[in-house]
Amino acid sequence: MAREELVVTQADAKREKEALFARLNHELRTPLNEILGFAELLDMELSNRGDNDNVQQILRAGRRLLDFISEDLADPRGGAQPPDAGAGRTVLYIEDTKANFTLVQRILQQRPGVRLVEAAKGELGLSLALGCSPDIILLDLNLPDIHGSEVLRRLKECPETQAIPVVIISADASSNRIESLLAGGARNYLTKPFRPRNLLAVFDEICESTR
Repeated sequence: MAREELVVTQADAKREKEALFARLNHELRTPLNEILGFAELLDMELSNRGDNDNVQQILRAGRRLLDFISEDLADPRGGAQPPDAGAGRTVLYIEDTKANFTLVQRILQQRPGVRLVEAAKGELGLSLALGCSPDIILLDLNLPDIHGSEVLRRLKECPETQAIPVVIISADASSNRIESLLAGGARNYLTKPFRPRNLLAVFDEICESTR
């Protein structure tokens, strides 16, 4: 009996550890996304050597922290992650954190002519997807009303929106989540913190394929 209780206790401890690691992984990736994202934007824009060196220091420190998160706080079950192509495109970003929206807004300024529409809740995002007929939808998962996976499911079930490419942008780096949402119809999955160049590459690839 004592041995069975020990096995149960060890199993509970393992589950608690996995849950803690998953929570830390997510909570650390979210602010790091803003730090690295805005720093990379500065790196792309600065011409002054001294200022650029300062930005490089920030980027190096941020990437070391990201390496730690990816390696030491990884999912215990496995796994951590043309310039005018977008002219005239409408992008709907369903995201409740203003800083994340601002970051993506500034990244997409690298593609003149792109119109970015904001939705801070999942239900609003679904309504706007029908109303403004976006060319691309960027979707966070942890929304204040409904989970992003539910938003994706409803987008893919609706005849009017099922063909719109959906890119998940989330701090949830678990392999199971990524595989599930890609299987559920997401076009791509960017894990926070993501590099601005990676978002632009995904954006350009979608624009080229849907011309």
